[in-house]
Amino acid sequence: MRVTEPQLRTVLLAQAVEHADAGHTLVSAVELQEATRHAVAAARARSVPRVGVAEVMLDRATTIAQHASGRDSTVAALNPQPGHGERGGLAPWVVRGLPLAALLLGLAIDRISNAHRVDLLSPPLLAVLAWNLAAYLLIAWRAWRVWRTPGSSQPGAWLQQALRPLGHPFGRAGRGLSARIAADFHRRWWAHAGDLLQQRTARVLHLCAAAWGAGIALSLLLRGLVVRYQFGWESTFLDAAQVHAIVSVLFAPLTLLTGLTPFTLQEIAATQNFAGESGMGGSRWVGMYVGLLLLAVVLPRLALAAWARWREHRWQGHIDPQGPAFDALRASLPGDLVIGLHGPQGEVQVLLGAGLQTPQGDRLGFAEDPAQPVDAVLAWAASTPPPAWQAAPRLALRWDDFGASWVLEPALFDRLDAALPAHHHALARLRAAWVERNEQRFGQALQALAQHLHACAALHSLAPEAAAAQYAQRVQTLEATLRTLHGAPAAPLQRLAPPADPAQRLPLVRRADSTALAVGTSAGAAAGAAAGAKAGALIDVGTGGLTLGAGTALGALLGGTTAWVVRALQKKDEGRQDLLHHATEVACTHYLVIAHQQRVPPDEAMQLASRWAAEVTGTVAAHGAALASALKNGAPGDEAVQTLLRTMLMGILQRSFADRAAAHRPTSA
Repeated sequence: MRVTEPQLRTVLLAQAVEHADAGHTLVSAVELQEATRHAVAAARARSVPRVGVAEVMLDRATTIAQHASGRDSTVAALNPQPGHGERGGLAPWVVRGLPLAALLLGLAIDRISNAHRVDLLSPPLLAVLAWNLAAYLLIAWRAWRVWRTPGSSQPGAWLQQALRPLGHPFGRAGRGLSARIAADFHRRWWAHAGDLLQQRTARVLHLCAAAWGAGIALSLLLRGLVVRYQFGWESTFLDAAQVHAIVSVLFAPLTLLTGLTPFTLQEIAATQNFAGESGMGGSRWVGMYVGLLLLAVVLPRLALAAWARWREHRWQGHIDPQGPAFDALRASLPGDLVIGLHGPQGEVQVLLGAGLQTPQGDRLGFAEDPAQPVDAVLAWAASTPPPAWQAAPRLALRWDDFGASWVLEPALFDRLDAALPAHHHALARLRAAWVERNEQRFGQALQALAQHLHACAALHSLAPEAAAAQYAQRVQTLEATLRTLHGAPAAPLQRLAPPADPAQRLPLVRRADSTALAVGTSAGAAAGAAAGAKAGALIDVGTGGLTLGAGTALGALLGGTTAWVVRALQKKDEGRQDLLHHATEVACTHYLVIAHQQRVPPDEAMQLASRWAAEVTGTVAAHGAALASALKNGAPGDEAVQTLLRTMLMGILQRSFADRAAAHRPTSA
């Protein structure tokens, strides 16, 4: 991730504060959490499709740096402020002071060789030119290396160590919190901004060299105001021709660019041993010296300094959001996961609306659109996922192992955690929220069932016909409550007559795919039919349309129920007990069917129906006495009935789903 210099400084300063301030003296743990939440909210307000470290890093770091800067002056000095310029790498006094010092040093030079002479072969002048020429050759060599090997321009460790004291005005070691934060910040800064340091150091050095050359030139010009220069040369080993050749090469760039008249051999020979003229002739030589310094030193160095400054201005730092420096942030950051669903359409619809969000901001969503980016693909179909999803981790998981019932759904998070280890913390929070949501919905269902049974227990005080009508109405109310709770579609009422044969099973309501599921108690149905025939006053009230699976139907669960209730209430204690048993069977069956709509595959529906018929009847019979006692002695708000219902239904669910899923799982060798 590319960031500007102020952004990089802010991020590294926030990291230094978090690392050094382990006791949360400057920024409390609550403020850190708030900074994360605000950054996540800001990212989502920008319609960011996926909120990760890169999306919240800058906003969060800015908040942390502002909190710490308001409480510590040292941290405030490290925090980049708008309008204060760039301060990273070198202290301001270094950037401004060294070139000025170089200029003053050049001005202070008393002479190039002699106070009254302009020596054609002046060693100081030749040394200045040779040093700058060597610098240009070094720059050209390094540029060639960069061109041949990209990335080789990073400054060496020796350069960082040499210049480190210049850029650490607050980096002194110490035991105080401020000193620890400053030292940690500078360590991170020098590790991330080495290339910026290289450009900034090069700019300062080029400016110093240009100022040095300008100072020498100004020294010659200013001294010429009060000193008469005599030009010439002297040498033990060189003759006039050799000196002329050297001078011609030395001043060739100046004479070619400016059109000045080059020195002739006669002029060189005439000035040997400083035998030439002075005064106006000396001014020509000074002008040639000054022009050469400008052309060979000052102007190239200024151009190189401008180039370095331009590269500084365009520089961007690099931060790896996936690096270990952000492990703590990544762990606390809300996950934003999208899971692609690849399976039968009816089962896909079960999960599409099941996404959730945790209080910490974690989000889990499901998608069936093959064009939507996903983090993983949940596949329980034999076909290959869409091409756009094939790069994502694939979770091959049988529907029976996670989707047949809500009690199996934690298995989905086990597989997601193994496939997406980078999102472990977010998945743990999502799993807890998912389980809590299921448990809360189960508790609300138990409360509705308990209230229904308390209401049914009070029917014995009414006339049989009135009680039967009240019972049918309450069953319909329970069904509507459970459907609303589980998001199940409303089913149309169907008026169904009881079977003519008391031993016959409940009739089936079939849908377009001709798959059906009959769940109920054969004893209750037979009793209802017999009671209807005996009383001759059957009121046909049904709850039909309870579906289980894609197109599966449960119909006529209460066929003959009203007449059965009339007969049961004509008895005394035995009839009341039978009524409670029957009401519990019907209520539990309603819950099991509605809570698992569209979840059970059609080929499993009939097998599960038979099992539930036996499970419900046997479970109610086993807990009938305790349930009757709890209904008799407890108020509608008591939890005794809910506790019994929880035990009964969880037992049925565990035996129906969890044990069956475990039997299908492969065992380890």
